[in-house]
Amino acid sequence: MKNTVIGGIVGVLLVGILSSSVDFNTSKKLVETDKYKVIHVDGRIIFQKTNADMKQGDIFVSGTLLKFISTDSRAAVISSIKGRFVLSAAEKGQTKILPAANNISSRSGALINLIDLQNHFSGDYLVLDKMKLEIGEVNYPMNETNFFYLSFLYNGEKINKKLSHENNKLIIDKDEIYKIDGLSIPYDELAMTLYYRQGSSPVKISEFKPVFPNLDELKSEITIIRDEFADKSNEVQIQEITAYLAEFYGKPQKENLAIWLKAEFGLE
Repeated sequence: MKNTVIGGIVGVLLVGILSSSVDFNTSKKLVETDKYKVIHVDGRIIFQKTNADMKQGDIFVSGTLLKFISTDSRAAVISSIKGRFVLSAAEKGQTKILPAANNISSRSGALINLIDLQNHFSGDYLVLDKMKLEIGEVNYPMNETNFFYLSFLYNGEKINKKLSHENNKLIIDKDEIYKIDGLSIPYDELAMTLYYRQGSSPVKISEFKPVFPNLDELKSEITIIRDEFADKSNEVQIQEITAYLAEFYGKPQKENLAIWLKAEFGLE
């Protein structure tokens, strides 16, 4: 009888221990699925508990109280389990955790006619390092008298900046654009208008905003995405990187992105 009682007690204890272990493992798993690493922060976001600014590399756990300093403050975060998300402010101090944009293709191919050019040079236009774009020679020859140029305002002055070319490839170069009278000017995201000059007749193509990101910072952001998606194929990683860039910087050009990813990460 005594042995039976002792055995029953031991059994209950074992069940309790196993049950606690299962509960702990389940809780741990749930925490892991609600844990995200911060890729990038637009504006300013503060962890309310510590009053610390959110920054790249921080860990955000779902339910953590955040303070969004402005209505357009947002953060790109990623989970190896759930994928990429965007944090933004909701009503009553809550945080929205929304799935990030996906399946965004980058621009590619030669630009042959006016429609091609207008579709290409629109909105926020991401340039990684220096870009060379193939332009249709029949409609848009480039030489001393026929060329593309950008027009923009700088300190209240209208600047017209002729763009360089190599044969039929138009060159978009930050160092060339942000230089006036041979002197470099500070980079700023400026609205610009693209024109094509044929002889003495300029033709307006479109308005857009070229974006030249800090490449060191961008490499750190891409590294976080690649680390979290290390078990994914190169194709999936490139798709995710393309979508992230389009959402937080500007739509990338396919060849420009491919060259940069191969040079910096060996990713192709």
